[in-house]
Amino acid sequence: MTHYIAILVAAESGQWRALFPDVPECKAYGYGVLGTKQAAAISLNQHAKTSGALPLPRTLEEIEKDEDWLIRNGVNFAKAIVTIVPWPGDPSPKTQGNA
Repeated sequence: MTHYIAILVAAESGQWRALFPDVPECKAYGYGVLGTKQAAAISLNQHAKTSGALPLPRTLEEIEKDEDWLIRNGVNFAKAIVTIVPWPGDPSPKTQGNA
């Protein structure tokens, strides 16, 4: 399964801001980590539908080396949360447990 890395940064409003380094125009806001991650997944899915295509995701190591993006977005990894969001177009089957 392919995933996009989302970086969650605390916003001044008390919310969290989710940023996608590989899809810079796609952002989401939410309260709490789980709510923000859910908002990020919805935002990425909507962005994929409207744009028609998403770039291939990079590794965290590649993103950490992208100093221009990190500075432009005010990302400080000491205060950020890094999470993954499933790629909306992933054809991988979902695993289901036995009932």
